[in-house]
Amino acid sequence: MRKSLLISLSVVGIAGAVQTQKDWYLTVSPSLTYISYSNSAVKRSGFSATLYGALTLKYYGTHVFEAAIGNTHLDYKNSKSNWNQSDYVIAYTNYQYLPWYGKVGFHYISSPNKHYSSTAQIYFADIGYIKRYAWNSGVFVSYSNYRNDIDAVQAQAHGGFYHWIDYYRGYYFSGSFTWINVDYPSNTTYDISKLTKNNYFSIGASATYFTPKYNLTAGGWVGERVLDVDAGGFVVYNLSEKYRWGLNVSGTYYINKKVSITGTVGYSNYKELSSGNNVGTLTTTVSLSYSF
Repeated sequence: MRKSLLISLSVVGIAGAVQTQKDWYLTVSPSLTYISYSNSAVKRSGFSATLYGALTLKYYGTHVFEAAIGNTHLDYKNSKSNWNQSDYVIAYTNYQYLPWYGKVGFHYISSPNKHYSSTAQIYFADIGYIKRYAWNSGVFVSYSNYRNDIDAVQAQAHGGFYHWIDYYRGYYFSGSFTWINVDYPSNTTYDISKLTKNNYFSIGASATYFTPKYNLTAGGWVGERVLDVDAGGFVVYNLSEKYRWGLNVSGTYYINKKVSITGTVGYSNYKELSSGNNVGTLTTTVSLSYSF
C-alpha cells in the first residue's frame, strides 16, 4: 500500500541541527493522500493519513531516529471488500562515522482483511557514502515476509550529485537501479500466482531544484516492480500489483525556519493480476512540517 512520507525531512533535520548548533532537533509532519484509480476492475479510490517524526541527536556524532504511523482506506467496487490497513515504521540512521552512514529499520503492516498481505513484516537497511554537498551513493536492501510463505527480497543501488548555481541555489540529480525477487508456494491460491517470473528490474531518476525558500522535484522510473519497498523503507506496495512505471512531481515551500508545506502528485501504471487490466493510479499528497 502506498504511503507518501517525506523521508527527506531527516536530512533537513540534520541540516537544521548544524545551523542552530543545538544538541537535538525534532521534525513532525502529518500528511494526507488521496488516491484515484482508472480502469481498475476492483478499486475505485482511497485515502491515507500519516504522521511522521524525525529526532536528530548530536551526541558523539549525529544520530537520527524516525517513526511513522499511517492508516489507509481503499474503496472497492464491491463495497464488502473495502481495504483497511495500518502501517507502523521505525528506523535509526547513524552518521557518526561520516562520510559513511548506516541505517536499519522495521515496517509492520496490519489489516483485518483476509489476504496474504494483511500482515507483513519488512526489515530494511541502507549503507552508503556521503561527500557533503558534492555526491553520495549507497545500497538499500530489504526482506518482506508475508503470510502463507510469500516473501520478497529487494536490493537497490542508488546515488546522486549536486550542481551548484551559487552559494544558496542549485540542482540535485539522483538515480537508482532496483532488483526484486518474489518467492511464493507453487500451490498458492492467491492472485500473486499469476506472476510469470520471480525477478523484476527497474531504473529510476529524479532532479531537484532547491533554494533557501523552496524546492521543486520531478522524477520517474520504468521497468517492473512487485511488492516494492520504497522511500527508505517507509513506503510499501504490498498488494498483488505488477507496476511498470511511475512519474511524480513535488514542491516544498519554507514558510519560515520552522514551518514548511509540501505538495506531491504522482501517477503510476500497473497490471492488475486479478483482472489483467492496465490500471492508472493518481495520488495527491499534502504535508505540513514543523521543526522544533
